[in-house]
Amino acid sequence: MIGPNVILFTIFVGIPILGAFALSLFAWTLSGSPTWVGLANYTAMFKDPLVAISVKNTLYFVAMGVLPTVFISLGLAMLINFNFRGITIVRSLYLVPAAVSLAASAVIWQYIYAPKLGLLSYLFNQVGITPPLDGFLFTPGWALPSLDVVCIWTALPIGILLYLAALQRIPESVIEAATLDGAGWFRRVRYVIWPGVSNMTLLVAIISLVTFTASGFDLVNILTKGQPIFGTETLIYYIYFSAVNNSEWGYAAALSVLQFVIIVGILGLLASARRFLVRRP
Repeated sequence: MIGPNVILFTIFVGIPILGAFALSLFAWTLSGSPTWVGLANYTAMFKDPLVAISVKNTLYFVAMGVLPTVFISLGLAMLINFNFRGITIVRSLYLVPAAVSLAASAVIWQYIYAPKLGLLSYLFNQVGITPPLDGFLFTPGWALPSLDVVCIWTALPIGILLYLAALQRIPESVIEAATLDGAGWFRRVRYVIWPGVSNMTLLVAIISLVTFTASGFDLVNILTKGQPIFGTETLIYYIYFSAVNNSEWGYAAALSVLQFVIIVGILGLLASARRFLVRRP
């Protein structure tokens, strides 16, 4: 029964990963034949200061995006996990960001973040806070968190939808029994709701990780181009820059292998964190 999925996984995931590793052992600019260089691309990668910057930015971008996405998705799903007149419309509104393409979302937020005339600058001025003069997207310290906000906005709908499905599988009688036993809101969430959605939490975190890893290219390419001063230079964007702009395909493949290792490591941490968080005292 799993044969078709295994075949598709092998063709579209397994073979490309092996191909990227094989290509990383060559120097190739597309203008000639690939030249065997062994581990030279990896040696150069660990001496490249932009690799350290892009890895740091990627880890920050993922950490500051995945965790808020998980908890905000759960909180919003709990808010709409009720039946009342018009609940279908309310739930539909939560899914609006999913119906907008990432490129269109980037353009919308570009106007929100625009210096001086942008909506966010206007709101800052209204509460007496001076917004960044160069705008939120081109000021060090503001640029990467601003991109995180955009990606969280686009990632929330799928998280809300998955958590809502998990919440509706928790029997109402269990929550009512906990309430009758004197469990307050926090205890009901900690000991009833959280264990009930723990399996879905891991799925939401994995999907969010994939979303933030991929969006690290789209949003950066559309909104900042890695600026200011490489402050938003993510690893996936540097891979694109190395391959397309510099025509260093072997080096870009080595960077892709590095990103694959980082993603696998983060997935391992997520699995370990889930086992720790859902264990009972």
